[in-house]
Amino acid sequence: MLTLLRSPLRLLSCTLLATTLLAAGCDRHIDQELAAHEAAQATLGLTPKQFADRFNNRLADVLKDMKVEEPEHMAHLYMLDASRLHPGKYEYVLDTQVGPAQTTLIGTLNKKGELRNVGVMMTNKVPGARDEFLICASSTARSFISGSEDKLLPLITRLTTVALDNPGQRMTEVVADQLLSVELVPQGVLFQLQPRQ
Repeated sequence: MLTLLRSPLRLLSCTLLATTLLAAGCDRHIDQELAAHEAAQATLGLTPKQFADRFNNRLADVLKDMKVEEPEHMAHLYMLDASRLHPGKYEYVLDTQVGPAQTTLIGTLNKKGELRNVGVMMTNKVPGARDEFLICASSTARSFISGSEDKLLPLITRLTTVALDNPGQRMTEVVADQLLSVELVPQGVLFQLQPRQ
């Protein structure tokens, strides 16, 4: 009789041990998958406030390259207000507008508050909207890419022109490990910058 009691107890304890080990193995597997997913979410390495500072510092240079008179004065029209980078109810989204044509700057953030990507969207067809879009896209690109500044404006202009001529296609180019793209979306023309993965 004693051996009969031991057998069910052994069976029960073995079953509990196997279940515990299986659950621990699953937890470890889930943790590994979550860690791999988080690692795949490469960021641009800047918070929205850091991005705003870089963006604002590069505006005058972009305007000089575009042959705009009084670039330092004109740069004030397009500056990002760091206090307005998180409007609304969305915790992990950058969304703000700049300039007379109200060009939209958007982006997504990881849980640490770093930008995963940044986009510039031209939604208005008012005079000057395309130039404003190019100013914002170029300043955005210069915020993350150094060493190729003189090539960025012509590249973004070419990508934009080709995207406008080819609706439904995304035009892309990799510069200094950053993926630049321009495409037509229902809201307008979208320029995006994100790390190449």
